[in-house]
Amino acid sequence: MMALSYIMDMVDKILKRRAGGLAMKCMVVSEIDASAEEKVQFLQELHLFSSIVSASSAEQAIAKLKKYAYDIVVLDLGPTKEDNMNLLKRIRAEKIFVCVIMTSEENSLDYIAEAFSYGVSDYLLKPSTCKRFSEAAMRSVNKRECLLQYQTMTQEEIDHCIALNIHIAASVDKGKGICNETFNFVKSVVSKKSASFTAADIAEETKLSRITIRKYLERMSESGILDTELEYGEVGRPQKRYLYVEK
Repeated sequence: MMALSYIMDMVDKILKRRAGGLAMKCMVVSEIDASAEEKVQFLQELHLFSSIVSASSAEQAIAKLKKYAYDIVVLDLGPTKEDNMNLLKRIRAEKIFVCVIMTSEENSLDYIAEAFSYGVSDYLLKPSTCKRFSEAAMRSVNKRECLLQYQTMTQEEIDHCIALNIHIAASVDKGKGICNETFNFVKSVVSKKSASFTAADIAEETKLSRITIRKYLERMSESGILDTELEYGEVGRPQKRYLYVEK
């Protein structure tokens, strides 16, 4: 029988490692620059990876995978369905140990079954939701972290790693796209501020976009964690400043 206490202990260790700065690295592969940038920015907001890069072709992706060590690869090549599959097959043929998330419009059973036969961690039908994408990223990271703990594995340890994907999921607010991990990360940054600050200040410190930071600061303001005030200058619109008040 599965030991729930063991699973929850594993969960606790994973979350503590994340809080201390995770060393996981991710690559997004897409020939469409806008799509790659969107996915990279979203993954940055999840605060799961120490590094996220992009590749615009299968050749570029393979070259980077051979030169550097990555943990998670998001495949988003097109428009032909063969592109994703061909790159997936090359990754496996080269024996490159990475977790692969495939995103595709292809919904045929044969294609999806083939993708899983080549070991994809998750398969997302386009267009996918932010919630589903974040779940795929979290599950892949959990799987990777669990496997990297062992040189050899018992059946019980294999079962525990499988169970982690059931017990841990990315927690996202459906209404406003708020990711709990990013919320807690931003909160940990602002809680150290004794003086008022702007969204631009926190964006510069965290390397997240101003739009993203403003969304989380507004949620904290609604929750009573932050006070706000408008600062009027001689010209232009007033600037909103925030002050951490929760103790």
